[in-house]
Amino acid sequence: MRNLLILAAFAVTLLSAMPAAAQSNTSSLAPAPAEPVVLQPKMKLADVKAVAQFIQGVDLRGTEVDAYLDTRKALTDAAAAAEKAGKKDEDVLNFDMRLDQAQNLFTLMQRGSLKGAEAEKWKEIVEALRASVKDAQDKMKK
Repeated sequence: MRNLLILAAFAVTLLSAMPAAAQSNTSSLAPAPAEPVVLQPKMKLADVKAVAQFIQGVDLRGTEVDAYLDTRKALTDAAAAAEKAGKKDEDVLNFDMRLDQAQNLFTLMQRGSLKGAEAEKWKEIVEALRASVKDAQDKMKK
């Protein structure tokens, strides 16, 4: 679990150290905005729905509302698109999620309470997030 945060922090640090994209010839000194890191976690449709439902039970601070809504939207949009495409709950999705959304999801999951019977599912979701961070790091190295 700490490894995901360490990997995410490493990814952010790595991206911030990369040179900015080619800038226009204007005299502006502001750097071009960095491209967001997009992860592609692989989860069963049922797991995407379950984690979207799970984070709804987490207590939020007022400053976390926007991050929560953005993260939940990423999950619900992925589930809705998969269902529209005729995917079933046992089908594996490969959907896009920004690094900040994945970090927020992980944080929300850490704060939630779960039953022992849900532990394996929780661990699978965390492992999918970790694997997507590792894949993104591997792509950045190339």
